[in-house]
Amino acid sequence: IVRPLQHLANAAQQVRLGRSSAVYVPRLPSRRDEIGQLARALSDMSTALRQRIDATEAFAADVAHEIKNPLASLRSALDGLEKVSDPNLRQQLMVVAHDDVQRMDRLISDISDASRIDAQLAKARFERIDLGDMIEQLLDARENRGEDGGVSIAFARPRRDIAAIMGEDLRLERVFTNLLDNAVSFSPDNGLVEVSATCSDDTVIIRIVDQGPGIPENERENIFRRFHSERPSNEGFGKHSGLGLAIARTIIEGHHGTISVHDREDGASGACFEIRLPAAGNEERL
Repeated sequence: IVRPLQHLANAAQQVRLGRSSAVYVPRLPSRRDEIGQLARALSDMSTALRQRIDATEAFAADVAHEIKNPLASLRSALDGLEKVSDPNLRQQLMVVAHDDVQRMDRLISDISDASRIDAQLAKARFERIDLGDMIEQLLDARENRGEDGGVSIAFARPRRDIAAIMGEDLRLERVFTNLLDNAVSFSPDNGLVEVSATCSDDTVIIRIVDQGPGIPENERENIFRRFHSERPSNEGFGKHSGLGLAIARTIIEGHHGTISVHDREDGASGACFEIRLPAAGNEERL
């Protein structure tokens, strides 16, 4: 009894000292008693901790890389201001510096959100939400603000409570706002974005379909990676942080759902983003 407990205690001590990446926690597969259960639980905990540490280190490295780009551009613009006397050139450099500051501000805001979403969703109190109502209100607000330019958005509004889920409304609004912004930005002039919300087999399915160039199959997973950004050619550089879809996936997975992108079902040019969430009433099974 004592020997395996001592091994587990030693491994736990090594993890506490910060050597978790090199620590082997014995799983004791031959033991079917409480000590075996404890060993496997500690081993799984250690593995999860290593994965979390690795993810945090990778995120920190990505953040440092992304912030260095606008910082280098800003430094170059400020250095140029000291040497240039031509008013027009100075004005151009000021515009560059202003854009770089805005880009860093946007990056820092999105990075802050991305780093806190998991913890916030874990503590969030989910409430019943009718996604039909939510999307309809978002579209009304967009129309009032004139955000969509010459692009039309058609919403196949479901009957009340057909698309009801348990969730956190502000986070889900961010997901749909991001996907609608993307669909509009990639759509041609006078294009049409189609939105639908249905329920099938206790799953609420939301689809946002655009008429843009679509997403190649080999890029459909990459677009959900942090800082991966593919934008329309007519959009100014640095207008997006590259975190929008990564944040959207984190939010959807925090609601026990999935988000993916496919070709349009009618074979026309464009992308179809699909979100699947458990319908309200099934959350006790999760």
